[in-house]
Amino acid sequence: MIVRNMKLDTTDRKILHLLQQEGRMANNELASRVGLTTTPTLERVRRLERDGIIESYVAKVNREAVEKGLTVFVNVTLSAHQLNKLEEFTSAVKAIPEILACYNTTGDGDFLLHVVAKDTQDYEQLMRTKLTTLPDIQRLHTSIVLNTIKEESAIPVL
Repeated sequence: MIVRNMKLDTTDRKILHLLQQEGRMANNELASRVGLTTTPTLERVRRLERDGIIESYVAKVNREAVEKGLTVFVNVTLSAHQLNKLEEFTSAVKAIPEILACYNTTGDGDFLLHVVAKDTQDYEQLMRTKLTTLPDIQRLHTSIVLNTIKEESAIPVL
């Protein structure tokens, strides 16, 4: 990921805002909505991609439709903090597709995992077969999401 110290002007921010709302927007529609012609708009989008400001384009999938409707957060405490152990842990986490995100945190634990599963039984199986086998685990603390009040992927840029 290349992120250059690039100054984002109002038009760049509008482009980012619109693409976060609708990533499949056609260039001519994007150009119209930011007040430019298509060629400079496309050049700006390519520059934002090249400079690492736009990292990727994804489809937001309904988790329940693909049988991953349970959201779980797992606070992980490691027993040691040696560099090789941390590298083993992070490599193992990256290999588990049900872990959508892993954050190195301060506070009570060392890492916070964002995990999806079909249901509590599926999560229990995942915990027993994968999460408890992660390297250097001292403690796992699980919080199951009962209801999602707000979940955004768009970063405020305007």
